[in-house]
Amino acid sequence: MCLVVIFVVLDKLALAWDNGTIAENARCSLAFVPMNRRETTGRSWGDIVQVIVIGGVCFPTLSWAEESKNTDPVEVLDETVVVATANETPWLRTSGSVAQMTRSDFTAMGGSDFGDIVRYDPTVTAPLNIGSGDGTFGYGQTGYTGYNIRGVGGNRVLMLVDGIRQPEQFVSTSFDQSEGSAGGAGRDYYDPMMFEVTEILKGSASALYGSDAMAGVVSFRTPDPEDFLIHTDRDFAGLVQGQYFSHNESFAQQAFFAAEHEALSFLFGYARRDGSETKNNGETPPNPVDFSSDSVLLKMRVANDNGHDLLFAYEHFRRARFVDVQSAQGFIPIFNKFVYNWEDQERSRYSLQWFYEPMEGRNLLFDSIDTHAYFQDTKNFSRNQSESEYGRERLQDISFDTEIAGLRTTLRKKTEKQLLTYGVDGSISNSENRFIREDNGLPPLPNRIAFAPSETTRVSAFVQSEFQPSEGSRWSFVAGAGFDYYGIDPNLTEDYIERIDYLSGARDSYAPAEGLENFSISPKFNVVYALDDRSSLYGQYARGTRNPTAEELSMIFDHPPVGGGSAGSITLPNSDLKEESSHALEAGYKYFNGSSRFHLASFYTKYSDLIENGVRTGAVTPEGRDILTTVNRGEATFYGYELSGEYDLLDLHTSLNGLYIGASVGQTWGIDNERNSWINSVEPWKGVSWIGYRSAEDRFGARVTGTYVGEVKHVDDSVGGPYFRPPGYFTLDVSGYYRLSENVTLQAGVNNLLDRKYWQWGNSRRVGGHLPNDLAVDDRSTAPGTNGFVTLSLSF
Repeated sequence: MCLVVIFVVLDKLALAWDNGTIAENARCSLAFVPMNRRETTGRSWGDIVQVIVIGGVCFPTLSWAEESKNTDPVEVLDETVVVATANETPWLRTSGSVAQMTRSDFTAMGGSDFGDIVRYDPTVTAPLNIGSGDGTFGYGQTGYTGYNIRGVGGNRVLMLVDGIRQPEQFVSTSFDQSEGSAGGAGRDYYDPMMFEVTEILKGSASALYGSDAMAGVVSFRTPDPEDFLIHTDRDFAGLVQGQYFSHNESFAQQAFFAAEHEALSFLFGYARRDGSETKNNGETPPNPVDFSSDSVLLKMRVANDNGHDLLFAYEHFRRARFVDVQSAQGFIPIFNKFVYNWEDQERSRYSLQWFYEPMEGRNLLFDSIDTHAYFQDTKNFSRNQSESEYGRERLQDISFDTEIAGLRTTLRKKTEKQLLTYGVDGSISNSENRFIREDNGLPPLPNRIAFAPSETTRVSAFVQSEFQPSEGSRWSFVAGAGFDYYGIDPNLTEDYIERIDYLSGARDSYAPAEGLENFSISPKFNVVYALDDRSSLYGQYARGTRNPTAEELSMIFDHPPVGGGSAGSITLPNSDLKEESSHALEAGYKYFNGSSRFHLASFYTKYSDLIENGVRTGAVTPEGRDILTTVNRGEATFYGYELSGEYDLLDLHTSLNGLYIGASVGQTWGIDNERNSWINSVEPWKGVSWIGYRSAEDRFGARVTGTYVGEVKHVDDSVGGPYFRPPGYFTLDVSGYYRLSENVTLQAGVNNLLDRKYWQWGNSRRVGGHLPNDLAVDDRSTAPGTNGFVTLSLSF
C-alpha cells in the first residue's frame, strides 16, 4: 500500500514537471595438499623481455576497446547491468554505481587472479595476505580475503556466483580475529577466467539481497552455451586459450566448448593454472610458493515451445598451494629451522534453474518466473609444519567448511507504467571449524575449535517496482524493500564445550554461545531524471543490514602469555550480538552517446552497531588473563566521490578514428565516530588514465594505462599500529592485440613498465603478527616490478 501511495504522488509530480514551465533542456554540471617441499628455480627476466618484445609490445592484449567498445551506437546504448535491480537495465537509466568486467576485458588487461578484476577501479580493492614475519604465526599467508568496496570489506560485501551466496570470510584464526589482520580463511575459491562477466554494485543492496550486502555486491556470472553460440551460425562453438604471466611464472590454459541440437544446448569449460610466488621489487625475495588449480564448468539447457527453460549447472574448483614461509624464520628462536604451509581450497556446486514465460495469454500475477535451486560445498584446509633447531616441533591442521542449500524464486510482472519484481529467497547453511595442534612444547589439546558448528537460516521476501509515470516521461523511480528473517542455531558439541571449559577453567559463569533470531526490513528508493537521450541525473537511498555470522556469535580463542608479565587473554562468546545497519545516500550524473561516456558520483554512508571482535571486557580470569569478546560498538561514517569517463576522439575529427582516451579517479574517507579516528581499511586516493587505439577493421590495437595512487596519510595507529605508511606511486602498463587470422589472436602486455618500487596499502597493513607493522613491512612486501604476459587464443 505504501508503494502505491508513493507512486501516485510521484506520478502527479513527475507529470507536472514534464508539462510545466521548468526548462526541459536544463543541464547540470554534476554529474589434499602435496606434502613435498618445493625446489625453487629462477628465470631470467631478460628471457621474458625477449619473448614479449619479439612478440611485440605494440600488439599485445585484446585491448579493452576491442570487445568493450562497439562501433554501433545502437548496440552500445543497449549495454545493460543486472545486479543493481536484478533486471537487465540500460546503464544510463540505472541509479547508482556499478562496475563491470567481462571475460574478454579481463583477458585484455592481462588479468590472472582474484585481485586483477579490480586492478583499475579507484574505490574497490582485494586485500591480500602476503606473508607473516612471525614464526609463531606461519599460516598467515592465506591469499585474498575478499573485496573492499569504498573502504568497507569482509563479510559486509556479499559475493554471488550465478546468484548463489558464497561462503563468508573466517577470521577466528587470524592474528587479532578481525578482517584487517592476516590469517583466517579468505573468499578466493575461483579462477576468474571462468566468469563471463563480473558486476560490482557499490553501496547497500540489502533490499534485494538481504543480510551481508550492506556495503555492496560482487556478482560473478559463469558463461552459458549461448554466450559462445551467438557468434556463429553453426551448432557448435568454442575457445581454446593459453597464457603465460611472468610476475609469478605461471601458465594458464582455458578451453570452452558449446553445442546445441534442437531444444538442447550444452557447455563444457575447463581452466588450469600452475605457478610460483608473485615476485616483488626488492632485495629480499618473497616466500617461495608452488600452486596449481583446476576449474570445471558443465551446463546443460533444455527449452521447449511452451515457455519452459531448464538449466542444470555443475561447477568445481580446487587449488593446492605450498608456501615456504621464510619470512617467519628467525623472528624469535621458536621456529627458526623451517616454517612450511600447505593449503587446499575446494568449492563444488550443483544447481537447477527453471525459467517459465507463458507463450499465450496473460497471467495476472506474473509474466515470468525464475526459480533457482542449488547446493554448494566449500572447504578451506591448511597444514602448518614448523620446527626449531633446538628441537621444538609444531604441526597444525586448520579447516573451515561451509555447506549451503537454497532456493530463490523471482517473479516479474510488467504493466504500462511499471516493472514489478518480487519473490522469496531461502537458504540453510552449515559451517564448522577444526584446529588441531600438536606441539612438543605445549600441553596437548586435541581440538582448538574456534567456534561452534552452526546452522544458519535465511528467509527473505523482496518486492521492487521500477516505475515510469508515462512512456515519454523523463522521470523513473525504483522503490523496494527486503523483509528478512535470520537465525543461527549453534551446535554445542563435545569439542566446543571442552574448549569453553578449558578456557574458562570450568567456571559456570562463562556460558557457551546461544542461538540468535532476527527480523529486519531494508527499504530503498532511487530516482532518475533523464536530461535528454544521452544524459541523466540520479539519487538514491538504501538501508543496509548485516547479521552476526555463526563465527562471531560463538567465537572462542586463547592467546598465551607474551613478553614479561602478560598473562595472555581468552576470547569468549557474546550471545547478545545484534545486526549492523547502514543508511546510504548517493547522487550522480551520467552521460553516454554510444561511443563516449561520463559518470560522476558522490556518496555518504553512516554505519551503526558495527561488530568488533577481540574487545576487552575489563574483566580478567583468576589467573590474570584478559577476557575478550565480540560486541556491537560505535558508529562509522564513509563518504567520497568517483569520477570516470571515456571519450572517442572520432567525435573530434574523422582523422582520429580509432583513438580513445579515458580516466577514472576516486577517493573515500572513513571516520570511526566512536574513537574519533581514521579507519584503516580505507584506501588512499587513486587515479587511472589511458589512451588506446584500434584499427578500422579491428585487426590490431594497443592501450597505455597509467595509475597514480596517493600517499597513505589517514591512519589510526592505536589499532594494531604503528603502521608503515606507503608513499605514493605511479605505474605505467602497456597492452595490445593482433589478429593473426579471423580465429587466432595474439595478446601481450607489460605491466609496471617503469619498474617502480611500491607498496599497496591494502596488503601491507595486514603484515605483522607479533611484530609492529612498521617493522614487519620490508622489501618482501613490495609489489612486482616490470612484468609481462602473453596470451594466444583460438576461437571456433
